[in-house]
Amino acid sequence: MPTSPESERSPKRHKSSSPMAPMASIPNVIDIAPMGSALMVLSELAGVKPVTLRLSRDMLTIASPIFATMISEASLAGDKISDEVLMHAAENDEPDTLYLLFNILHNRNEKLPSRLTVEALCKLAKTVEKYRCATSIGRGTAMWFDRLYNAAKAGTVAVDTWKMVEATYLLDESVFFARFTEMWVLAEDVSMKRLAVELYNRRHAQSGALKGDIDLLVNPCSVAFSKSARHYIDYAPGMMPDPDDDGKTVGSICHVDEGAATTYLGALRDELIWPPLAWPTTLGALVSQLQAFRTPDYDDCDKCDFCEDVKSRFGLAVDIVKKMHKDRLWGLCLDCFKAGGVKDGECRYEHSKLKGN
Repeated sequence: MPTSPESERSPKRHKSSSPMAPMASIPNVIDIAPMGSALMVLSELAGVKPVTLRLSRDMLTIASPIFATMISEASLAGDKISDEVLMHAAENDEPDTLYLLFNILHNRNEKLPSRLTVEALCKLAKTVEKYRCATSIGRGTAMWFDRLYNAAKAGTVAVDTWKMVEATYLLDESVFFARFTEMWVLAEDVSMKRLAVELYNRRHAQSGALKGDIDLLVNPCSVAFSKSARHYIDYAPGMMPDPDDDGKTVGSICHVDEGAATTYLGALRDELIWPPLAWPTTLGALVSQLQAFRTPDYDDCDKCDFCEDVKSRFGLAVDIVKKMHKDRLWGLCLDCFKAGGVKDGECRYEHSKLKGN
């Protein structure tokens, strides 16, 4: 007579040959998937420290490529207890949010709360985006969005509509994305709508300005590859070395500037600063990377009098861009915003203005 799955698992967990401790020695185990073969340790849950969640390895692998990678890496590293792979939650993950997410993924509907606050739903949405499992949870969040939407519409609960727009976007919840964006458009104060437009336009303008800043860095490098800068060592561009007795050209093309340009362009690419297609997802991350950028060492001792001096020009461009970013107003000036453009005279927040204003 075939044995049940439960009777098969018990001895596997207590193999004496396992180098890890038996399951009995792990405290505070919560079985989200009772027959699961994946364990995740949380630092704390509901005041209990630590807590280990038993999960389905197959479910996590199907639900999220990030969880699949975590399971694979833990298996390769030998992080196991008997046949169960052991993982640790990231420090910046909130245990309550992970517990909620895992219950949704494992269809443990009886464990789900009937209501969620706006803050809790936003945290869930950001965690779902991090682990790329929005498709897997499907419409699992619909009941919470529905309650908040109806409560906001009835005026019984104050709901941050913009946070709900963000949460529905991250969770790919099309129905409530349409409803909450409609609510924001129809209910938001007109001046706030104009502020949103101004902020969007400002971000677009700053993105364009950053591309111009990057061009300042790339320009001295690009010159090194131009036809007008090509020259023989110790000869001006366009001049040919004196031929030898056989009439053959004697001399070597100078590659000092090209070597410097290649080094600097490669460094910009490594730091995701250039080209724009390599930029991080936020302008703030790009600005931080520019501020942290350090010009790579390059020995240009072999340069001649006709080199473009790419090393010095690139270093100067880096310094100029960093200084501009420290002085730049990235957001909006309140006085200028209330003036409907650029305020005449001085503003309470000091910033540069276009000439003529």
